[in-house]
Amino acid sequence: MDFRQWRRTLRNKLGATEDREGDHIYYYLFIGESDHRVGKASHSARSSETVQDYVIADTARRLKLNKSEFLQLVDCSIDRDDHARLWYERDPSY
Repeated sequence: MDFRQWRRTLRNKLGATEDREGDHIYYYLFIGESDHRVGKASHSARSSETVQDYVIADTARRLKLNKSEFLQLVDCSIDRDDHARLWYERDPSY
């Protein structure tokens, strides 16, 4: 997966907001009544560069998914509603 796919998944598929103000680019997803940081990338990351495995794993964990489920989200096998359902099932405090 390249950074373009990773970013598109967070922004377009999940509706995460992008914060480019600091040293990194942060992605926040509004769930329940609060924002959750769900992604972090370097400003120097190029769209065509391959996303490192630890970034994929961290993003998946923050989205309450396993790595396989996150890859399904990228490939459109899981949609925004499926993700929300999984989030609420795995963290019933929301």
